[in-house]
Amino acid sequence: MKKLASLLLASCVGMGMLPAASFADEGNHQVHKAKRHHMKPLAHIEKRLLSDKAVRHLGLSDTQQTELKSVFDTYKARFAALKETQPQNKPHKAFKEVIEAETFDKAQAQLLLEEYAPKKQAFMLTMLEARHAIHHILTPEQREKIAKRKGKFLAKMHHKN
Repeated sequence: MKKLASLLLASCVGMGMLPAASFADEGNHQVHKAKRHHMKPLAHIEKRLLSDKAVRHLGLSDTQQTELKSVFDTYKARFAALKETQPQNKPHKAFKEVIEAETFDKAQAQLLLEEYAPKKQAFMLTMLEARHAIHHILTPEQREKIAKRKGKFLAKMHHKN
């Protein structure tokens, strides 16, 4: 009976320590999660198109692979240049100030949006140019395979919710 009681006590103490250990490193986990989430522009597309599995599935030729790599390199450089030329003001802080203010200042919010819009527009234009270039490197059959896989993925994600 004593052994059973001591075993029960040890397991209860051990279970009590478990939540403390799991929450001890929570802050560090969030940092790593945030770093993984924010990949550079086109990184997801590059990773998906130039992986070994995608090359086999799509039947990408060597010339297509080199063309895709050059497109990715070109547009990576464009995104880096775009990032350098744009002012580095942090709109999130300004947006947060508008949100946390006692009264909503519509004029200030509109001004912030107008200030941020050209950068976003230039970014989107560059992204569309890159995707257009990628689209025209692929053959119609390869585009169809990508669309089919994307449809399956979206259907799977829809059923998940």
